Amino acid sequence: MKAIFLSDAHLRDAQDENYRQLLELLKDQQDLDALFLLGDIFEFWLGYRHLVFSAYVPLLEQLQRLADGGTRLFFVEGNHDFSLGPYFSDILGCNIITEQELIQWDSRNILICHGDLVNPTTAYLRLRKFWRSRLIRVMTRIIHPDPVWKLGLWLSEKSQQRRPANKKHDPTLWLKNFATNRVADNCDLVICGHFHFPVFLEEHDRQIIALGDWQTRRCYAEMVDGQIALKTYPG
Repeated sequence: MKAIFLSDAHLRDAQDENYRQLLELLKDQQDLDALFLLGDIFEFWLGYRHLVFSAYVPLLEQLQRLADGGTRLFFVEGNHDFSLGPYFSDILGCNIITEQELIQWDSRNILICHGDLVNPTTAYLRLRKFWRSRLIRVMTRIIHPDPVWKLGLWLSEKSQQRRPANKKHDPTLWLKNFATNRVADNCDLVICGHFHFPVFLEEHDRQIIALGDWQTRRCYAEMVDGQIALKTYPG
């Protein structure tokens, strides 16, 4: 069996290099059994009932082709894409995960998450709760998507401006503590994104992986017959 795990593409425009290369990677896949998207694939996504943001149609069409070909889709909501909505659940048949979930795949017990809850601040938890609140869901029913799109990109830009230059630091210690706290989940593999820093380690007979990011590093992980490896594109 074959599966791909990737995160943090932060897609905006189909003409951007990271967007074009992600489409190339997905088009090149043959006999892909599962695609695990671990959050922040989009720079901003908020699910509407009957609409999608036009900038993401090329990716959505590629995901549809994979799904039609038998690839199972999993999407863990991140801090830039949340409330994915009926397009992912009903049209793509995607398994949507809002926080984290233990998945049995290819003889492995895999805990998948975005990573934003590995070592969160109180302020971030409040913000996360707000963006997933009933108020935001109501907004998608009464506010046109154009101003919501502009607001989402503006907030993303402000967040990047506030982010320190050394934000992409090594999260190994946080990941070790997080994995130790998940012993009850009986997983042998923990995979997350979010940190934009690739990590591959073993701790207490458990593999722990942070994917790095697709946006700048073109990092992803590939699992074939239960064996997983970090890769970059092009290889």
